[in-house]
Amino acid sequence: MALKVISCLFTGAGCILMIVAVIEYQKLLNYYKQESYRTLRSGYRINLGLLYLFIGGFFIALVDSILQNPDILYTILTVILQLGALYVLFTVKTQAQAALMLREKALEATRAFVNAIDLKDFCTRAHSKHVYDIVGLFYDQLKEFKHVLNKEKLLDAAILHDIGKINISTEIFRKQEKLTSEEWAIIKTHPAVGKEMLDQTCFSEISDWVKYHHERVDGNGYYGRMSEEIPLESKIIAIADAYSALCNDRSYRPRLSHAEAVAIISKEAGKQFDPVLVERFLQIDRKVLENL
Repeated sequence: MALKVISCLFTGAGCILMIVAVIEYQKLLNYYKQESYRTLRSGYRINLGLLYLFIGGFFIALVDSILQNPDILYTILTVILQLGALYVLFTVKTQAQAALMLREKALEATRAFVNAIDLKDFCTRAHSKHVYDIVGLFYDQLKEFKHVLNKEKLLDAAILHDIGKINISTEIFRKQEKLTSEEWAIIKTHPAVGKEMLDQTCFSEISDWVKYHHERVDGNGYYGRMSEEIPLESKIIAIADAYSALCNDRSYRPRLSHAEAVAIISKEAGKQFDPVLVERFLQIDRKVLENL
């Protein structure tokens, strides 16, 4: 009787551990699918299938333990299998933690690189991080668009939106006089340069969002794209980028107040910016936005 109880407890515990392992592994698969730039290989699905088979095996063993009178060898085997289930669960959790850690390291490296670009101009220091934070707040107001938006990738595009400026000289950035037509033409190359840079990396998926963040819905942007031709993500970044620029000092003008900045953005709704997105942007709590 004692052996039957032990066998039932350990096979039942093993079954529960495998169910938890499946849940954790499914979360990992969803992460790879939604937030990671890694291609989801077929092997991951095969692993998930094997985990389901293990659950079935433990369930059969549990039923067998209930119906039969297991001997000592069978009981020892159930203990070993339960420990195996525990090992599988720890392995899955370790893999999930490693994936998150690698993403955090990649994000920190990206921020360091972007900061190096922002430092070219003392007026734009931390601009990319500011746009990143604004987009994070902005996303929370876009409930009707969340089914087509990937927050992590949108934030990646936000912090990388000016990466193409690495190709522009510090003298142009810091010039206080009006830029010449040649200098302005150089400035306007940075979205395309950013796309070219990202196309050579795992970020190629978001490179178009970076390229078109200076488009206008009226078609008078850098590349002449209009309204629906502009990626939604680019439109979101465009508003955050404009707000950040308006509310911070520039070599050619002092910073504007929050009220002045949102007044300009509101005025440009339907011309430079998507009017629906402008309406959602204005719903962000003023104090939270200013505290950034």
